[in-house]
Amino acid sequence: MAMTGTWLGDAFAHEAFVFHEDEAMIDRCVPFVVEGLERDEPVIVVATETVRDALGSALGRDLARLAVLGEAETWWRGDAATTLQAYDRDLRRLLAADRPWRLIGEPVWLAAEGGRVWSRYEAVANDCYATFPYYSLCLHDRRRLAPDIIDDVLRTHPLTWNGSAPVASSAYEQTGAYLSSVEPGWYARPDIAATMFATSARQIRAAVREAAPDGWEARHDDMMIALHELVANAVRAAGAAEVSTWSDGRDLVWEVADTGPGLHDISAGYSPPGDHLESGRGLWLARSLSDDASVRAWGPGTAIRLFFRRR
Repeated sequence: MAMTGTWLGDAFAHEAFVFHEDEAMIDRCVPFVVEGLERDEPVIVVATETVRDALGSALGRDLARLAVLGEAETWWRGDAATTLQAYDRDLRRLLAADRPWRLIGEPVWLAAEGGRVWSRYEAVANDCYATFPYYSLCLHDRRRLAPDIIDDVLRTHPLTWNGSAPVASSAYEQTGAYLSSVEPGWYARPDIAATMFATSARQIRAAVREAAPDGWEARHDDMMIALHELVANAVRAAGAAEVSTWSDGRDLVWEVADTGPGLHDISAGYSPPGDHLESGRGLWLARSLSDDASVRAWGPGTAIRLFFRRR
C-alpha cells in the first residue's frame, strides 16, 4: 500500500488528515515517513510533541535521518503572511535540490488568534506550488480545532485519507470559490466614502493623515506603505488611481481602483513573489500590512480593498 497513492514525485500533492485519536495519527504518519526514507526522499516533520514522540518511538535511530524535525508551535510568526514567506523560502531551497520531498505539517496555529486566515494560504498553495515535487501531509486534530475550522481544512485540501489510501476530497473547493466565500463581502462603495484621484504615490501620505480619524495613529505607517504600493502599481498601469476610504464597523477601509489592463485574480498577492520577480511585491506587501483585503474586477481595471483595525 503506497502511503502517497499515485503520487509520482513530480507535482504538489496536498492532503488533509483529520483525526481525533493518537493511534490513527500514528498509523498514518509512521508508514508515510518510512516510505519516504526507503525512497531516499527528504522527509520534513513540523508537528506537536505528541507526533514527534510517536515517530521517535517507532523509528528509533532512523529518526536522525529526517531532514527536519521541528516544533509546530515555533513556526508561526504571528501572522499568516510572514509565516508563509518563511515557509516559501524553505520550499524554494528544497526545490533547488531537484528531487522530490515530503512533509508532515501540523498547523496548530489555526486555533490561535489571527491564525484562522491560514486556511486561505493553504488554498492558494494548491495553485502557486502546483509544480513543486512534494507531498504535504497536513495533520489536523479535532481535539484542538473547532468544527468550523475543520470544515475550512477540508475545503482547502484536494486530498483526504480513506483509511487505506489518499483520495479526492468531496468537500474541496477551487481557490477562487473558497476565497470569495471567506474574504470580506464585496459591496457598492458607500456614499459616505471620501474619494481622491492620485497621479503619484507621494500624495498618499497626506491623504492618510487627513482621512484617518483620531485613534488610528498606530496604523498610519501600515496604511501609508500599503497604499503607496497600490497607488504606485495603479499609476504604472493606468496613469492614475481612484483612492477612496470609509469606516465599516470596526474597520477603516481603503479602496484603490484603476482602469489598467486588469488584475482579476482573486488570489493575487497571497503568495510571496520569488526573488527573481520584479513585480508582484506591492500587493503582497499591502496584504501583509492590512488586516484583510479583497481584489475584484472594476470596469476595465482592478479594485483592491484593504481593511485595517485599530491596534
